[in-house]
Amino acid sequence: MNRVRWLNAQWPSSIRAVGKRLIEMPFTDERMDGFAIERIRDDYIEGRYIEKYNYQEVISTPFGSEEVLDRIGYRTTEFTLFDSPPHIELRNYQRSIKELISRLLEACNFNLAVTSPTVNLSEWVSALQVSVDEQITVDSLQVSGVEIDEGVTGKILLKGIKDVREATNVLLADRKHVLEKVQVKFVECNKIVAIQLSNKGTAKLPAALSNNLLHHLRASFPRSIS
Repeated sequence: MNRVRWLNAQWPSSIRAVGKRLIEMPFTDERMDGFAIERIRDDYIEGRYIEKYNYQEVISTPFGSEEVLDRIGYRTTEFTLFDSPPHIELRNYQRSIKELISRLLEACNFNLAVTSPTVNLSEWVSALQVSVDEQITVDSLQVSGVEIDEGVTGKILLKGIKDVREATNVLLADRKHVLEKVQVKFVECNKIVAIQLSNKGTAKLPAALSNNLLHHLRASFPRSIS
């Protein structure tokens, strides 16, 4: 399963200028982190952010004792930076992206604003269906903040072998709620593709990630965000 996340940013200069600064911050054997820039164009940058970390591994010996071994590991996040929203695309990102964002801030002389969007999932699904030009089925969704009674709210997860949106509308009626996650399915290249989308601007995709699928998700990403 591949994980993709989109963020918004206000670049202080052109994308090419940002790319040149990232090239000056490369990952090397002497550094604990840095960038490997693969492509710079007028409207986007492609590259990787690499982190090196140290850890200890405890192993049991045949003699009943334990040995502590010093190890080195590496974490890599693939990214694309765009000059239009969504401005930042992270692929197979780490649980914490704090260091990556800090390095982007440094590259922009700390004159950079990065924000996490709140996405209208209904708009995203509708736009995605237009982009892929295939019928999309929402076979599961999660809503929170559902008003059950005065002062009482709940979270609901619906799953089905068919599209669950109509049943959701009946169940929720006019109750206030927040649509947090959906799973959509559609046919691409004669195969059924399942994608999980969240209102935080994230997606979980099949392990065999195609550039075409990524393009559809990016193109359909709602621009009316908060």
